[in-house]
Amino acid sequence: MINAVVFMQQYFVKELGNPNEQVLLDNEQAHHIRRVLRMKTGDIIRLADGTGRVMSASVEIEKDAVYANIIEEVIDTSITKVKMILAQGMIKGEKWDYVLQKSAELGVQEFVPFVSSRCVVRLKDEKMDKKLSRWNKILLEASEQCKRSTLVSLANPCIFSDLKKINADLRIIAYEDADQISEKLCDVLASHKEIKSILLVVGCEGGFSKEEVEELVADGFHRVSLGGRILRAETAALSLLSNVEFFYDMEGDRK
Repeated sequence: MINAVVFMQQYFVKELGNPNEQVLLDNEQAHHIRRVLRMKTGDIIRLADGTGRVMSASVEIEKDAVYANIIEEVIDTSITKVKMILAQGMIKGEKWDYVLQKSAELGVQEFVPFVSSRCVVRLKDEKMDKKLSRWNKILLEASEQCKRSTLVSLANPCIFSDLKKINADLRIIAYEDADQISEKLCDVLASHKEIKSILLVVGCEGGFSKEEVEELVADGFHRVSLGGRILRAETAALSLLSNVEFFYDMEGDRK
């Protein structure tokens, strides 16, 4: 087993073999290797199966087919110590794609879209299958780019009250209203050092109503402030994820 190194590219495969075995890459991956990256036979890539198992492999190009000859297992350091579940109020257009992409890079294991009272975006069942397929592709490509070994689990969009059904050792809702009494994020995390999972709820462009926040707080959620400035929905999500990852992964390693 070798330490994680910088590979030119990572690809997810359904079945990851063992050293000295060969994996046939799919047509899209083959096109990317041959036409986009212009790799040659013998170039090294990284393969992951989405569950945390990672292998190094050498490329073998035969006409239109591309094979990966597995070399050995790679020590993976991409999995966060605490399972992060992001429940994000649905926002419009490119901002939504941005949150999907960056949450994958920041280590989210589960992504839960939801609609609340102030969401401008509404659910339309007839288009949801196409949207979910597109969102999963964004998550997949972001996961390959940042070389994480696991895929993000994307839930079907739900309504706000369904968030209470999601189980986690610690459940947090970010609330921007300065008139409300909120806990400091650092204090909440410091009092939950040994958790295995955390649910982070972030609102849409219009935030949450007072009633929605009180509903989750009554169910055991911690209402936290992200600072003295009002952050956009996409900024709030990424700020929250970055702080949580720093606290449990980076800061914890120093102790």
